Amino acid sequence: MLQFYLALVDGAEEKSKFEQIYIYYRGLMLSRSYEILNDTGLAEDAVHNAFIRILKNISKIGEVESPRTKGFIMIVTENVAKTMYIKNTRQNAVPLDENYRSSVNTTETAEGRISAEYVAQKIRELPEQYSRVMMLKYLNQLTNREIASALGVSETVVRKRLERARRELKRLLGEE
Repeated sequence: MLQFYLALVDGAEEKSKFEQIYIYYRGLMLSRSYEILNDTGLAEDAVHNAFIRILKNISKIGEVESPRTKGFIMIVTENVAKTMYIKNTRQNAVPLDENYRSSVNTTETAEGRISAEYVAQKIRELPEQYSRVMMLKYLNQLTNREIASALGVSETVVRKRLERARRELKRLLGEE
């Protein structure tokens, strides 16, 4: 499989870098994908899709064995695996009775509640640095330390960005 990926990469330096990434991180990626998906075949598919995404961003990766690279690779892997998990869960979901569906309303505006989907949409509208930390914190459930490592910033910067992101999100939600 490594030969397939290397055929997609131009330049000898990038091929060498990708080969090192493949050898160094493949097992860790497979393990994390399996933890999310609980299926060996799906986990392998997730790792394959993650490698394709990594290939598209290979020029942005510096040192292979750095915490920043590891964080980036793990975030990509987790996002791919979680997306696959959500798609598989939705495909296997039992359709609700039409009467029940209409009685369930996740946007109970009279009580001031809003749907998770709506909040996620608003998070995506935040400036990239804020939406990224919010997604890493709440979607990927990373600690501030892990986020700091993945983004190459200090924990203080992560806490401040989270604080500002929450404030901006409240403002966006308040406007509606």
